[in-house]
Amino acid sequence: MSLSKLYLTGRLASRVGKSVKSLVTYLPAIELENYLSVTRVYPDLEVIYDAAKNKTNLRKVSDIQKDIKNELLTGELGSPLSLTVVLEGNPTLVTTGECGSLEYDRASTFVVGNVLLLVAMLKTLGIKAPLFSSRLSSSEIKKNSIYRQMLAKDEVMLTFVFDDENGLSEEQVREFFFKYNRQHSGLHLTQFSKSDNTFPLKPLIDQLTQNLNFEKYGGVSTKSKHVKASDSYLTTEYILFKFIVGSVAGSQVQETSMMSNDVTFASGQRMSEVLEDGYIKYIEAFLKAWLQPLQNNNKLTRGGFRLSAQIWQALSLVVYKLVADGASIEDITQAGLILGRLDYSKRATHWHNCGVMGLDSNGRLFKNTANSTREFRNGLAQYFLALV
Repeated sequence: MSLSKLYLTGRLASRVGKSVKSLVTYLPAIELENYLSVTRVYPDLEVIYDAAKNKTNLRKVSDIQKDIKNELLTGELGSPLSLTVVLEGNPTLVTTGECGSLEYDRASTFVVGNVLLLVAMLKTLGIKAPLFSSRLSSSEIKKNSIYRQMLAKDEVMLTFVFDDENGLSEEQVREFFFKYNRQHSGLHLTQFSKSDNTFPLKPLIDQLTQNLNFEKYGGVSTKSKHVKASDSYLTTEYILFKFIVGSVAGSQVQETSMMSNDVTFASGQRMSEVLEDGYIKYIEAFLKAWLQPLQNNNKLTRGGFRLSAQIWQALSLVVYKLVADGASIEDITQAGLILGRLDYSKRATHWHNCGVMGLDSNGRLFKNTANSTREFRNGLAQYFLALV
């Protein structure tokens, strides 16, 4: 028996002529993390989960926690605890009449249904959850001890959706996620109720992508938040969003802004309006110049820190500071050229002069030595500014 495999038995349901099936079973709430990858953010859904980290969903999670507490402590009428889970790949199914036994990998599970209920249960139990923190204070632990013990033992109905014959691909899993959340309105995704929906700054990001011909450098990923060295993309919509916000509004707004929002300034003016009024020209000028050294050297494009989201965000803070100090388009272009020619490899000796960079334990490669991403990003921005 493989230690990586899990086994669950339940009531099997299938449609005639269809290979996709579902199996219904029950588990105590405390066992969920042992049978499901409860904190998994599915590939290319990172931006969607970022959009789901909003006040509406946080309030809903709190309300669900209160509902469950009342149902358990006072016997108040409530809905059964239930989750819908999709299994990617080809799990193994053994059938006995109307029952089935599933053999699967925990890493292949993804909770698509009742995500906020899952978060509410995990937060109550102090188990790491997606979207929001599950840390419990000492007073919360003491105050809700009986309730937590009751919830831990309470059974949760799990509906596993899978295809043991043909398997389910990543794309099918993603489409099922959107389909489920269209049909069940519990998860508030703001601008992302459909997989092809837009967000307030998307038209300007599309304009930037087209004007600067990002396709020549690998293009822009529309789904993942970050770029891996193995990817073909230059950057992502998420990173460009953060770049634009940082360029216009600075580090604090950049850190807290979400893609689903059009940042509004104290004057009442929206960021999209500021960009359309001409600010986008500064961003285009900088990036056009910064990209010039990459035109004939793809290895340079992919190397070192150049793909790092923190590098891009730090560069945007350079644009913000220069424009705030009255820089012209020509000044911004010159800064882009200087920083574009910089060696972003992890062996580049100039990183010795950057206060948030240091050598690794082998003394060969430079790495982030800051205490936080904010400190790293701001330290990089200060270093870049000193170079221009």
